Amino acid sequence: MITKIADKIILCLKKQSMCQKHKLDGHVVVQKAYNVHPNLGGQNMISVNEMLKLPVLSGSSILAGQSGLNRKIKYLDILEVPDAENWLVSYEFILTTAFAFKDNEDGLSKLVEVGAKRNLAGFGIKLGRFINSLPASVIEAANRYSMPIIGLPINVPYIQIIKDVMFEIIKSEESLKRSLAKSDVFIQLLEGDVQTAVEELGSYGWERGTPVRIGVLTSSVGFNNDDIALLRHVLLRADLEFILAPRHEDLVILLRDLPVVTIKEVVEFLKGQLKGKNLMLGLSEPRPLGKCIKHSLNEAQVASQLSKVLGYKIGVIPFSQIKMLSIILEHPQLGEIISTASHMLSPILDHDANQGTELFKTLKVFLESGKNQQIASSLLQIHRNTLRYRLGQIEELLGDQLLDSKSNFILQLAIFFHSVYQHKADV
Repeated sequence: MITKIADKIILCLKKQSMCQKHKLDGHVVVQKAYNVHPNLGGQNMISVNEMLKLPVLSGSSILAGQSGLNRKIKYLDILEVPDAENWLVSYEFILTTAFAFKDNEDGLSKLVEVGAKRNLAGFGIKLGRFINSLPASVIEAANRYSMPIIGLPINVPYIQIIKDVMFEIIKSEESLKRSLAKSDVFIQLLEGDVQTAVEELGSYGWERGTPVRIGVLTSSVGFNNDDIALLRHVLLRADLEFILAPRHEDLVILLRDLPVVTIKEVVEFLKGQLKGKNLMLGLSEPRPLGKCIKHSLNEAQVASQLSKVLGYKIGVIPFSQIKMLSIILEHPQLGEIISTASHMLSPILDHDANQGTELFKTLKVFLESGKNQQIASSLLQIHRNTLRYRLGQIEELLGDQLLDSKSNFILQLAIFFHSVYQHKADV
């Protein structure tokens, strides 16, 4: 498993965060400034010396602090803020260009001193970008505190360094076995003996009665090992407690209950890293661990499925947001409702089938855009004149329903139920 953490973005959590952006040589770096739990990520670590043996760092050099090469790395981060000493975390290896200290030698020396007090793993600096060499005072401080400072290859992007180093950290046998064991117990919780699984989860710190949510993460193209490793790293880095398990083509996640906005931030971050995968996370209602597990799983699955019916591409859908729709879809006359909806839309559906047009899609997007032609044409990627022409065709086929707000509501209901039919057919 290999992570794909981009060197352009560091996740900034709202709970204790502030983000600042700077342009560095064509790269936007979102600088982190938030508190991190000291036990984040478990105990799987590698030493700085082990890291330096990786091929990705074959062109690196030890600039100072050689006696500290046995320091342990739990995770990596990018830091370019002037007050960086406020955000250093134990076992963290910092990647930087030293941009914030190019005119502040004392500040860089202080950073090394604070890093030593915080049990930092070390620093990796790209010389030649903003500073050409380490000041003597910085070298002296690093040697005094056995704080390794590594000269990074200037042509190797941060993303490659983080990816390869996190691979070594995550693949550690003890960590991997523990993660797999928890995943197996989680699957047992979902599909087997709930009572036994809950007892086993207790040995991993998941006590019975703990408020939890179950999430089902789907992707338009599935997930590979790199994607799973990235997700695991991001969840750890965001200080979330979770158990992750592949299930069919999706990923199922057991999460300790926390604000949905925090989960949305994680998915938003993943969106930037897993482009083209159209991630969608359906979330169950929060419940005590051990109660209604299969019901929670069903809620997450329904939320995920309905998000596709509603046309969402990327996001987090709590079951509470679509609960009313899920009740409607359990109506005993659902088939008749869908048939009526499709019949109502049949003039444009038949036209699309016979003429190869996209009137149904145009109507759907137009109504979802609040009948805003500029937004609708942009989403459809067509000229506004083309949109007006299509709307004229739709009015000819459906009558004046586009002009009446009440009729618009009925049309949107018809579109929703026909989309349900389409989704069932695709499945």
